[in-house]
Amino acid sequence: MQKKFILLNEAEVETLTQGHKNHPSAQVRARCHCLILSNQGKEVKELASIFSVIPLTVYKWFSRWEEKGLVGLFNEKGVGRKAIFTVSDQAVIKEKVQANHQKLSLARQAIKAELDKEFSERTLKRF
Repeated sequence: MQKKFILLNEAEVETLTQGHKNHPSAQVRARCHCLILSNQGKEVKELASIFSVIPLTVYKWFSRWEEKGLVGLFNEKGVGRKAIFTVSDQAVIKEKVQANHQKLSLARQAIKAELDKEFSERTLKRF
């Protein structure tokens, strides 16, 4: 496997340190930490083990850092599972749940029929 390290200047180390300490996203904090450790001489295989990812993921973090800087470590829009319910569904859901507040399974069936969406009772409770 190819060895690759990220070499950082003082300003980049400071930027990543601040990102590691203060960013609201745990994923971004971990990515910042990974780059800091790489700068300290940790190998990709070791970093992958520390962060519970495959080495390819670490290489992707390196590439995104080199191409875009700190912004490259952020999650891109549109990544992840899309929401089943939208804000516009809220009125229908509220109406059906209030009408069948004793039996959520009936509310689920009514909502499913009206919105034509597949979801579990647990999803309805979370919403």
